[in-house]
Amino acid sequence: MLQTAPGMKKLLIVALASVLTACGGSDGRKAKYMDEGKQLFAAGDYQKAQLSFKNVLQIDPKDIEARYQMAEASSKLGELQNAVSQYLAVINEDPKHLMSRLRMGQIYLLVNKADEAEKMAKEVQAIDPENIEGMVLMAGVFAFKNNTDSAITQIEAALKKQPDDAQANLLLASLNARTGKIDQAIAILQKNSEKNPVNPAPLLMLAKLYTETKAIDKAQQTLEAIIKVQPKQLEYRKRLAVFLLANNQLDNAEVILREAVKELPEDVNAKSMLIEFLVAKRTPEIAITELLPMIEQNPDKYDLRFILADLELAQKHTVEAEQTLKEVVDLDKQGPQSIKARNKLARLYVVTKRVDEAKALVKQIIEENPRDVDALSLRGEFSLAERKIPEAIGDFRAVLVDQPQNVKVLKLLSATHLMNNDSVLARENMEKVVEIAPNDEAARLDLANLLQQSGDTVRAAQQINAVLKANPNSKLGLETAFKVFLTQKMWDKAQDTAKRIQEAFADEGMGYFLSGLAFQAEGKVDKSVSAFENSLSKQPEAIEPLTQLIKSYLALKQSDKALGKLNEIIKQQPKNFVAYNLLGSVYLNDKKFSDAISAFKNAVSIKPEWPSSYRNMALAYVAQSNKAEAIKAYQEGIVNTKGSMELVNDLAIIYHRGGEHDKAVAVYEDAYKQQPESMEALNNLASYLSDYVSDSAGLERAAKLAEPLTKINNPNMLDTAGWIAYKQGSYVKAQELLSKVIALDPGSGISNYHLGMIYYKQNDTAKAREYLQKAIDKKVDFIGIDTAKETLKSIDSAGSAKG
Repeated sequence: MLQTAPGMKKLLIVALASVLTACGGSDGRKAKYMDEGKQLFAAGDYQKAQLSFKNVLQIDPKDIEARYQMAEASSKLGELQNAVSQYLAVINEDPKHLMSRLRMGQIYLLVNKADEAEKMAKEVQAIDPENIEGMVLMAGVFAFKNNTDSAITQIEAALKKQPDDAQANLLLASLNARTGKIDQAIAILQKNSEKNPVNPAPLLMLAKLYTETKAIDKAQQTLEAIIKVQPKQLEYRKRLAVFLLANNQLDNAEVILREAVKELPEDVNAKSMLIEFLVAKRTPEIAITELLPMIEQNPDKYDLRFILADLELAQKHTVEAEQTLKEVVDLDKQGPQSIKARNKLARLYVVTKRVDEAKALVKQIIEENPRDVDALSLRGEFSLAERKIPEAIGDFRAVLVDQPQNVKVLKLLSATHLMNNDSVLARENMEKVVEIAPNDEAARLDLANLLQQSGDTVRAAQQINAVLKANPNSKLGLETAFKVFLTQKMWDKAQDTAKRIQEAFADEGMGYFLSGLAFQAEGKVDKSVSAFENSLSKQPEAIEPLTQLIKSYLALKQSDKALGKLNEIIKQQPKNFVAYNLLGSVYLNDKKFSDAISAFKNAVSIKPEWPSSYRNMALAYVAQSNKAEAIKAYQEGIVNTKGSMELVNDLAIIYHRGGEHDKAVAVYEDAYKQQPESMEALNNLASYLSDYVSDSAGLERAAKLAEPLTKINNPNMLDTAGWIAYKQGSYVKAQELLSKVIALDPGSGISNYHLGMIYYKQNDTAKAREYLQKAIDKKVDFIGIDTAKETLKSIDSAGSAKG
């Protein structure tokens, strides 16, 4: 036997003791947190219970029971997505974990995924055929699929084993109610409530049945009884308050909400509910008066301060809101509430036109916390507004790493990809939104539009039909359906949809306006006139139907009727600048230039910041060969519209056509100085510099300016960058960029010409000929068309010589 020295023996004992203590300490802390969590859960304090179970998982991430309990707490808090991820994690780890399968089955049934629910029910029954909840789940699946007989068979089997089981009785009562046996359903629920006095579920269904059968007093008494059963659950007090509001018992609803504040003093949500009520049903001022002492009594309840800031913002009291948020920053220093307040401050700065301050604050937050989702999201929005596409995409994707279910950011990312001409990624992100939020009507219709644009009309129709099934009178849904039918030239269906809008929104002109558009598109312009007239009779100040009515009159060569209508409207609405602009357009069409210019000047005097009137006025001068006055009109318009790119481009074109390239460059230079964040201004300047500034310095500057354009999925901007690379002799880079352009816009004559010339310079005459021929075949004029023809002729001549 091995002998151990006395000193060594003591060391081994100490070491062994320390190991045992460490193990015991870890297990002890796990057990402590688990027990604590279960006690809190039983007491209905699910938030704190969740924290306790989280502590267990921090000690041992593989603790199945803690993860399951975490899921249970999340479910009780209404955090369904988090609960689902936890339940599924348990199912993946433990093939025999019955309760997680049961809960997932219940959730699947809740979100109308009956097949997935049935799969879970079968797995539960395979583990334990006698499990009552498993039987009830399967009965629920049968009931969902309208297989009432099988549902009742399952329920009866469950009740034979446990006659007082709440879920089985609830489902049985539900089936009775569904088949019109209301009295039997009520009797089942009353009896089960007596057997399960602390379970609110039978009483909740009972209150619902009483409400549906107009037994208002009984419904109220039942909801009051639920509060006595579950006095700490705010949700049931809210139900009673909502019920009372629905039955015009405003004062009684307020009493219930005030009792909640008094009896649940630590529950911020109770206070929040009362404040929301006061804002909606009393006045915001009363709500603020009530809120201020709450904040004084609960200085560490930052949620109350955020409610105050939101109220102040809603009242447009931005100075007070800013002060409230700054108080949170001062109180919480560098804590999470301070970060939240600073993010809100940044958005407030945006609203109050202090964008530089907002950007500085967001930068500070991200430096302190690089993964702060609110700050990253806002920075992405800044980039999107400035068309800094790669930066916006990067920030939105960073947010989605931590919050993959963030619907708002998914929508922003979709919009960013769409701006970048990447319809595939835009569509993929919108599909994620619809999957996460199937009831989001706007998202479904945005997806429908994207699918329609890609030519997938079948799936587009599916999305529209889903919206109209849920809400047959959805205005946006009907309008989207109309657009699809119009695109497909399904004239009868388009008119039927327009008629549905007329009937559903009888006080509005939209249905008649859409009918007019359909008649125009079909070539029945004469019929469109009465439709647009009807639209205007409903909404006399609407711009769109008036514009289209005048368009129809001109197409029918009825200028006199157009002038009569416009003068009638101007008499009724002397400040209608659109009517004056249209009046000028009719005169311009009839070559009555003096009258046209007078009308356009009237439009400008009413709405000087609107670019269309300046443009039309300039066209009237150009039609009279009065270039000087046209230039003056454009220049005045550019100043008053603060740099309308439409007017900038028109003015540059006038100089270009006159061979005054220096002046055209100066116009683009000035526009870029005024709008340095505008990619369009940058593109125009870089493109014109590369084409018309002959020295190498000008070309180098154009290349430097164009570098950001290479990161944007815009065919015009990529073409500019590629053509500059060509001029610098960087043919590989030029080919890469122009190939992207052709993939995005294969029908562009100038881009096919550019790519053809790039291949020509690389001695690939076959490819050069292919693209140059495509450019010429487009039958459109573009800068370089003569060069394209000469180069193609040269290639053909060389080929003939070889032959």
